[in-house]
Amino acid sequence: MQLEVKGLKSGYGKVQILHGIDLIAPAGEITAVLGPNGAGKSTLMKTIAGHLPVMAGEIRYRGNSLVGHTALSICKEGIAYVPQERNVFSELTVRDNLSASALAFEGAGERIDEVLRRFPILAERSNQLASTLSGGERQTLSIALALVAGPDLLILDEPTAGLAPIFVDRIVSWVRELVQDGMGVIWVVEQNPEKILAISGTAYVIDAGRNSDTVAARSLLEPGRLEEVLLQVHN
Repeated sequence: MQLEVKGLKSGYGKVQILHGIDLIAPAGEITAVLGPNGAGKSTLMKTIAGHLPVMAGEIRYRGNSLVGHTALSICKEGIAYVPQERNVFSELTVRDNLSASALAFEGAGERIDEVLRRFPILAERSNQLASTLSGGERQTLSIALALVAGPDLLILDEPTAGLAPIFVDRIVSWVRELVQDGMGVIWVVEQNPEKILAISGTAYVIDAGRNSDTVAARSLLEPGRLEEVLLQVHN
């Protein structure tokens, strides 16, 4: 099972942001996506997840085209998306957030306890309002909401941005466990790149809505290599 993106063009209304992106995200591996602000990383994630329409190109998952599918349909196909914005229901408890997320997916209610076991911090706060959670706890809840749907591929758009180091480490560890269990992950990297690249397979560097470079993620950990790649983007 893998996601294949080929020649993808997308944007907002008549404004085109992506100009022919190619990407492959295999199962059981983290695929890292890097690039400067405004490069089109979030636009790419939103298009894959069905939140933006495809102008041209192809998105295939498990061999089937996802072009023209709704966001809900894509989620039911096995692709879950965690956006930059922590999309939780602030006035609901942690457990009620998970229950609400489960409503759209058959059998998802049975996964709530499994998800809470995976994220002990949420189990401890299951009866607490989401509005009272810390930033790291809310981000953890956002990831948990996506997992309730039972995805095979998880899209994470800068999930550690602005978080305290303890939550960065926890999220990296939890995602690594998901990958070891066979899940595919696309991780948009901005902060803490060394920690994510160390556990990723392929890294795609994007600039101005185009592929700039495709490399083995760990190769970017060599001294000066990450800076060199990103400098090439700016030039």
